[in-house]
Amino acid sequence: MRLNNELVVLDLEATSNQETADEKPPVQTNNFIIEIGAAFLDRDFKIVDTFQRLVRPEEPITAFITGVTSITPEMCEGQPLWEGIAPEFEAWVVGHCDNIKRVRLAAWGTYFDMPLLRRAYARYDRPFPFSGTCFDVKTLAMLWAALSGRRTNKLGVQTVASEMGILPDGCYHRALTDAVTEAKILQRIFADLEGGFFAPGPPGK
Repeated sequence: MRLNNELVVLDLEATSNQETADEKPPVQTNNFIIEIGAAFLDRDFKIVDTFQRLVRPEEPITAFITGVTSITPEMCEGQPLWEGIAPEFEAWVVGHCDNIKRVRLAAWGTYFDMPLLRRAYARYDRPFPFSGTCFDVKTLAMLWAALSGRRTNKLGVQTVASEMGILPDGCYHRALTDAVTEAKILQRIFADLEGGFFAPGPPGK
């Protein structure tokens, strides 16, 4: 199975207005990117390169976010704002393709990463360089789980990776670890689709 476009599997970590697990605001803000991780896949789904950068936000990194991601305020001090990281990220993508507009982004649940990425570009008045098409890896994972007789709820990156026997190279909730794991999940889904075989999960799981 081969795609007509290269893929960039993207994961972002962000600031939050939630300080503790007990404080649930009506709307989760996720205003500023604090880390980007990405894996570039060629048209044969091979991971050819990765990208990772910490980003300095324009609001505090709370203890809650540090607890989830292990990213501390000190780690992001002295790092560029997104307006400084964006050109570097785009140059990395362009270095692996003929046309950045033909590259397709992919993320785990496009409701978080893609709006956050677009807001970051808009905040610094930079044109969004990618097309509007995006693969939702979580939706494809739900399809894989359904076709293989597994549970289709509570589908987190860690849960699906465990079902597939994929071990993370690092800690979850760090952008590069999650992006590479999501890329490997995507590889497995398309390999199974091409082979026409989905190993069944345990009954009732």
